[in-house]
Amino acid sequence: MKVQNSNNSSLKTRKLIKDTFTQMLSEKREISKITVSDLTKRANISRTTFYSHFDDIYAVAEEFKEELVDAFFSNDQLSSSDDYEKFFASIISFIKENDDTYKMLCRSNEVLFSASKLCVLVCNKFLEIANSDKRIKNKDDLELEIRVFFEGCFVEYIKYCRGKSAFTLDDMYEFSLRWCRRFVEGRGR
Repeated sequence: MKVQNSNNSSLKTRKLIKDTFTQMLSEKREISKITVSDLTKRANISRTTFYSHFDDIYAVAEEFKEELVDAFFSNDQLSSSDDYEKFFASIISFIKENDDTYKMLCRSNEVLFSASKLCVLVCNKFLEIANSDKRIKNKDDLELEIRVFFEGCFVEYIKYCRGKSAFTLDDMYEFSLRWCRRFVEGRGR
């Protein structure tokens, strides 16, 4: 990875490169179809400028993915949540605040490059909440149930972003709350 210069101009250039990359990923749907030449042309920067910030297109993708994950989990409401409803509300709120970026990313076939990491982090946080919940008595297949639920939600969210879902974010949120209530009741026995 390149040494990151933190002056204002350098930060703006890195942002321009990542924004251009995101737009191109949305259009081309695969990282392998994005070339440095095409990106630099669209961003109106030189190849030298690009290479002073990134080694290749995959380095841009990796940094973009890390920023999405970091932004998601540096959200105080998400990271400090110890309540199911607050956790779901925080997720939906964050997604709504970043709706354009996530929709653009989800139009790409490369969406799994960040979704899988986000899904694992969300599942782990929810599992942490469930394991500390005194009402949860039955822990058989607890992790499996949580992972299947959240991975299904991620798939439906991707469909939503691509305009292929019959459900809104609010529908998914309400369903998540109902599922959570049944989850806690069913595991309290």
